[in-house]
Amino acid sequence: VPGALLFCGVGAVTLFGIPHLVSGMKLETNAIEYVAHDTELYQDTKRFESMGGGLSVTEVWLKGRQGSFSEPKVIRGLSHFQAALEAEPTLRAVVGLPTILGTLRYIAGKGDRLPDDEEALEKITDNLESLVPREAMLQRFVDVGNLSQTHLTVITKTVDYQGFLALRGVIEARWKDAQKADPALAHLSFTTAGMAPLQAKISYHLVPTLTESFGLTVVVIFCTFILVFRNGPARLMAMLPSLFAILVMFAIMRLFGMNLNVATIIVASTVLGTSENDQIHFFYHFQEKRRTASTEEALRHTLHIAGKAIFFATLINAGGFLAFALAKLPPIREFGILSSLAFVLSMIADFTALPAALWLVFRDRPDALKGPGEKPPQG
Repeated sequence: VPGALLFCGVGAVTLFGIPHLVSGMKLETNAIEYVAHDTELYQDTKRFESMGGGLSVTEVWLKGRQGSFSEPKVIRGLSHFQAALEAEPTLRAVVGLPTILGTLRYIAGKGDRLPDDEEALEKITDNLESLVPREAMLQRFVDVGNLSQTHLTVITKTVDYQGFLALRGVIEARWKDAQKADPALAHLSFTTAGMAPLQAKISYHLVPTLTESFGLTVVVIFCTFILVFRNGPARLMAMLPSLFAILVMFAIMRLFGMNLNVATIIVASTVLGTSENDQIHFFYHFQEKRRTASTEEALRHTLHIAGKAIFFATLINAGGFLAFALAKLPPIREFGILSSLAFVLSMIADFTALPAALWLVFRDRPDALKGPGEKPPQG
């Protein structure tokens, strides 16, 4: 029992960490890591990511009144805002309406920078309304007809939720500076969006959701055990094999460099709900014999009646989940391997830690050590 609890403690530290000493496991939010690592898509994407500025895209949306983005002062302020973002070391690239207007000027042989003088800039904005319906590139950055909305595409290497919070803080700070420097931007509304921050936010909220689901599963199973078997401490011990299997599984994940992802994080609830079937059979036969016999006789009876059933049921469950090991997607493959491993670990604890825990709970001794006429403690 102390050995099982020790391994549970190691697994818990591996999963949750210790503040200022050991970092906990993090949920993998980078979508490319969910692709098979031996495919050309994964290898080319990772190589491009390492050579370039990143693949994480955040959109900065700006909205104003009708015709806002055909006004010279707004375009100048937007250009200053984009330049401020480009100067940030954490931002790899920024593309927006000023970029497209500069490109069109470059094609016309006038350089790729927007002019500083008011008259030249006004000529560009005067032509913008007629250019938008004809230029598909412009239509990607400004709405046709109203010219009231635009966006800047910010490219970074940020993939985690905390990183996006920091990124948003930087963008908001530069936006406030731009509004102070260019009052023409004051009437524009500002927000950030994009698939990359959305995926990071979903993943971030997935962890507490699944943690609550796991906690609810524990409570439901424990309450069911209390109602059916009516012995709190003993039923709490019945959950030891499942908790042992789950926490040791997380320690093994950390040991072999596996990350938490949307598939492996549900292993805990899957294993707990499935492996508790073995403990139900174990306790039913144990209680059946325990009413009239000692703890040792009850354990012998239980292992004789339910032992083979638990063993073969575990092999069937583990074998079924092990089929996922043939999947090409890493999360599904890891889910199958870890689930199978957890089932086997739970079975080992069923035949070792669980009987030992029952000896402690019922405060009984082996029959060979009892004196003549000594009765087994009731519970």
